[in-house]
Amino acid sequence: MTVTQEIKSRLDIVDIVSDHVQLRKSGRSYAGFCPFHSNTRTPAFYVFPESQTWRCFGACAEGGDIFSFVMKQEGLDFKEALKVLATKAGVELEPPKPVDPKKKAAESKLSSLLTAAADYFHQLFLHAPQAELARNYVNGRSLNEQSISQFQLGFALDSWDACRSHFNSQGYDDQILLAAGLLTENEEKKSKYDRFRNRLMFPIRNTEGNVVGFGARTLEKDGIPKYLNSPQTKLFDKSNLLFGLDHAKRGIREARQAVIVEGYMDVIQAWQAGFNNVVAQMGTALTETQLNLLKRYTKRFVLALDADAAGIKATMRSLQVARETLDRDIEVKFDAHGLVKHEGRLQADIRIMSMPEGQDPDDIIRNDPVLWTKLVSQAKPVVSYVIDVAIQDLDFDDPKAKTAVAEQVIPLIHDNQNPVERDHYWQYLARALKTDERALRQIRLPQQRQQNFRVTQQSNQSNVPAQAPSLPKRVNRTAFGHRESNYLCQCLHYPAQISEVNSKLAAIDQPPVSENDFESVEDKAILRQMYHFNGGGRFATPEEVCDSLDSALQDRVHQLLALKPTPESELDRLADKLSLSVLEWRLQKNKAFNQKIKVLFDEAKRQNDLESAKLYEQQIMKSHLENLSLNKAKGAMSATSRRRAEEAANGR
Repeated sequence: MTVTQEIKSRLDIVDIVSDHVQLRKSGRSYAGFCPFHSNTRTPAFYVFPESQTWRCFGACAEGGDIFSFVMKQEGLDFKEALKVLATKAGVELEPPKPVDPKKKAAESKLSSLLTAAADYFHQLFLHAPQAELARNYVNGRSLNEQSISQFQLGFALDSWDACRSHFNSQGYDDQILLAAGLLTENEEKKSKYDRFRNRLMFPIRNTEGNVVGFGARTLEKDGIPKYLNSPQTKLFDKSNLLFGLDHAKRGIREARQAVIVEGYMDVIQAWQAGFNNVVAQMGTALTETQLNLLKRYTKRFVLALDADAAGIKATMRSLQVARETLDRDIEVKFDAHGLVKHEGRLQADIRIMSMPEGQDPDDIIRNDPVLWTKLVSQAKPVVSYVIDVAIQDLDFDDPKAKTAVAEQVIPLIHDNQNPVERDHYWQYLARALKTDERALRQIRLPQQRQQNFRVTQQSNQSNVPAQAPSLPKRVNRTAFGHRESNYLCQCLHYPAQISEVNSKLAAIDQPPVSENDFESVEDKAILRQMYHFNGGGRFATPEEVCDSLDSALQDRVHQLLALKPTPESELDRLADKLSLSVLEWRLQKNKAFNQKIKVLFDEAKRQNDLESAKLYEQQIMKSHLENLSLNKAKGAMSATSRRRAEEAANGR
């Protein structure tokens, strides 16, 4: 028995959920109002004692076990939830495996240096005569003393060696100052000097609140660059960080959404005004890793990035001729294609908040907080936003111009993994272009253009596809449990299979493999870590994945690795086999979900609960449509697999 199984055997999910949700008995299950979205009419949140699982049949369409509930309710990751539930269950966790004491000491010293540096810059900001310009700038942005202290704003002296000299005198040598990103080295001259000079300093913290780096704004009128970040270090990776998240975690959970802005000042101004669910992306492109960080606390993201209406329109006009260039050479700030993909992979809801021209979040929050609230509430889905921007100033009497807009938007519609949403956007686009939907559906784009399509503008939501359902214990889990384990085993041994399988699934209009496909909380966490490691052509070894996990998950990885991997001689067909396996277990889970919802539907009808019955009937229809889609995809995949096998046999 694994440690998670032991914890589950000692705890009752009804007791755990009852601490947060008022439950009432409903047949063999318990019902209540979902704690993860606003609902006060129909209790759509169910707990199933037999299977020790929960599920919301309402807006969020989520489900899971005791671990997933605690993780979502408390905003914890798996490791944190494991500790909480182990304590409740009286299960003693194995101590973490020993770490290299030299490595630990080095990282501890680096962290201590960065903490000291934040205090050093902060004291200069508060007291140094040279920081008067920085203090005036901050006062001009109407930040109060509490905000300055809370975010520990600082100032770097206009000097090439002031920071270096200060910390050398504190016992820190140049090597650790370089490792912390506080010094820069000129390779040609073999000289070292302070990285941050005459700049307003913003300490950047990880989710635990530890300083890992700095953002620095120039105080010179024509200073370049305007903002300078710490370089990548052992502790600082801007693609994995969000400014202000350490302060915003609770606010995001309470608001059930995160608002993502571009600037440090935007975050601080929002916090000062009481909007405590605002964070800033690091860098110009929002990454999936950053969204995964936020997903611990919410699945709804609102992007409130600085608007440049003229630039957005110009980008839309130039997409036809610039797609390949955009795909290869240009760092895309607003990647609508990527955001729609993120929605599918993360089972998230991403929306775009349109900013008034010439204003940024900082301006709006300072001058009109009510307007800020209104703009957030009016945020649009990604595809809707793109359509609305594309038709601005469109000559509706020019058929070629309308075709150009359609060709810009259609790839985004194809990228959306939810069939109901795709159908909605076909209708939305037809109404926007004042044309027949059937004509739009007849447009065929070259495959390469669909793959390379990117839109440089603010992104927005698409409603969330339903999460794979949790299953009762009386349903035979062996078949798909085996398939899930086999999938992870093969991908641990052959990491490239993850992207190959996802590509094959995309070709038949199926979403990529996600943690929601897995029943076991350990397997969910392992897959999440594999996605974290694998990307950009680089694949993690099983040892690297294992070393990054705690002991409870390491045991599961060893179990998976002990299963039989596919011989290398058969790798050419492995992706086909795994893709079919994924479709099979999705069908089995959908069947189990359908059985469960029919029981609830019958119970609601017996009790003359018409509202609940209607809700469950909608879920049954949704499940039926999903079943049709999966069977169609399975047929297409099977036919393709047979053809490839025949071609391979004939080739021999």
